[in-house]
Amino acid sequence: MVVKVFIRYSCTYRMSFKSKNSKELPEVKTVTESETELRPPDGGWGWVVCFAAFMTNFTSTGMTSSSGVILLALLDLYNESISKTSLVGSILVGGTMFGGPLTSVLMACKASHRQVIMFAGIVSSASAIASAFAPNVETLIFTYGVLVGVFIASAFFSANVVLGCYFTTKRALALGIANSGAGCGAIVLPYLTEKSISYYGMRGTFLIIAGIFLNLNVYGAFCRPLEPVIKQTFKIPESRRNSSDGKKSVTNLGFIPEDEIISDAQSEKSVPSSEHIIEKIEEIPNTLQMRRLSAFSEKVPSDFGELKSIFGDRSMFKNKYFYLLLFAFLFWAVGDSLIIYYPSYAESVGLNRQQGALVVSVFGAMFTVSQIIAGILIDVFHVPNSYLFCATLCTMSLSIAFIPYCQTFETIILDAGIISMSYSCGITLRIVMVASVLGIEKMSAGYSILSIIVGLGYTVYPLFTGIVYDMTRSFAFVFNLDAAFVSVGILSSFGLIYAQKKGKFFD
Repeated sequence: MVVKVFIRYSCTYRMSFKSKNSKELPEVKTVTESETELRPPDGGWGWVVCFAAFMTNFTSTGMTSSSGVILLALLDLYNESISKTSLVGSILVGGTMFGGPLTSVLMACKASHRQVIMFAGIVSSASAIASAFAPNVETLIFTYGVLVGVFIASAFFSANVVLGCYFTTKRALALGIANSGAGCGAIVLPYLTEKSISYYGMRGTFLIIAGIFLNLNVYGAFCRPLEPVIKQTFKIPESRRNSSDGKKSVTNLGFIPEDEIISDAQSEKSVPSSEHIIEKIEEIPNTLQMRRLSAFSEKVPSDFGELKSIFGDRSMFKNKYFYLLLFAFLFWAVGDSLIIYYPSYAESVGLNRQQGALVVSVFGAMFTVSQIIAGILIDVFHVPNSYLFCATLCTMSLSIAFIPYCQTFETIILDAGIISMSYSCGITLRIVMVASVLGIEKMSAGYSILSIIVGLGYTVYPLFTGIVYDMTRSFAFVFNLDAAFVSVGILSSFGLIYAQKKGKFFD
C-alpha cells in the first residue's frame, strides 16, 4: 500500500486530535469521501499498448483497402454481376463507420476495451472462415461484409481509445504512431492479398485472412486495463486543532505512517484556510469491478440512459450548418468507392492484377502523408478548415473526372495519389469540422451522426456505381458520375465557407 499525504481543500473523515502538551480532545465526527481514479503511466507498458493499436490499425485498414483486389477474385469465383459482388466490399467499408456506436453499446453492457478487441478478433476470424465456404455472394455479403466490417471497426475504435488512456503528455505522439499503422496496412496488405489469391485462390485466402484477424486477440491481450487507485480526503476542522509554542501538530491514529504526516506548522505556510485536508491514496486489487472501471477512463457510456443522451441530443439538429456539413460529407464519401473499382479499371485498360493492387497500395500510402499535411495547414498556417475542405472537394472532383484519360500505369498512379491526398484530407477534417460547427460540447454526438451518414455513403455508392457499370459497361461514365456527385458536395461547402466567414462557427 502506497500512502501519500497532501494538504489541500476538500472532503471529510472521522478523526481525533490532540496536542503534544495538552489533554486529549473529544472525537470529532465528519463525513468521509472516497474517489477512485486512474493514473496513466505516460510510458512503460503504454508503449506495448501503442504497438497493439498500431497492429490493430494495420489489420483493419489494410483489409478494407484490399476490397478492390478481392472484388476481382470474387467476380471470377461466383461469376455474378459487378454491382452485386461489389456489395461485399462496400458493406465491409461502410461497416467500419459503425464501429464506434457498436463499441458504445458493448461498453454500456459493462465490457472493457480489451474484451471488445478480443471479441472482435474471434467473430471476425470465424466470419472469414465461414466466408471460405460461402456457396454464393449473398452469404458472403453477410459473413464478410457485415460481420467482419462492423467488428474490425469496433476493434479499431477500442484500440485507439484504450491507447489514449495510457498517455497524457505523450498522447499525441502515441496516437500518431498508432495511426501510422493504418497507412502501412493500406500499403502492404492489398499487395499481399493479391499474391495470396494468385497462389491459394480466393477460398484459401479467406482462411489466411481469418488467421490475420485472429491476431486481434493477441493485440487485445496487450491492452490490459490500468490499475485504479482509491483516493480519500479528510477534513480537519480548525476548531479541533490545538497549538503549543506557536506550533500545531496532527496526531497519527494509525492509518497513516509517521513519516508521511505533515505538521500543521508546515501546512499553514501554504494553505491559508480554517480547515486542513489530508488526502490518502492507495492501490487497490485488480478485481473484475476495477478492470471494468478502467475501461471507462475515457468518456464512453456507462449505461443505456447515457447512451440515449449521446445519440438523442436534438439540439444539434437546430443548427442549419450541421445539415450542410452532413450533406457535404455524404457526397465526399464517393471517393472511397474508388478503392473498390480501381483494380477493375486498371485491368480494363490492359494492366495486370498486380499493378492494380499496387494502385490501391499507392492510394493507401498517401493517407498518412496527406493527413499530416492537412494538420500542418490548419494548425501552423491557420488555413480556415472550411476553405481547405472546399479545396479538397474541388481537387477530388477534377481528379476523378480525369481518370478515364489515364491509360498507363504511371498516369493512373499519379492520379490515384492526387485523389487519395484530397480524399484523406477530408478524413482529418471530419472531427475538426464537427467541432467548429457544433462546438466541443456536442462534438461526440455530432461525430457519431456524421459517421453514420458517411457509412451509408460508403455502402450505397459502390452498389450504385456497380449498377451503372452493369448498365453502361463504361467506367468513363461511372467516374464522370462520381465527379458530379462530389461537385454537389462542393456547393454545400460554399455554405460552410459563408458561415465561417460570418463568424457562425465556434472557432
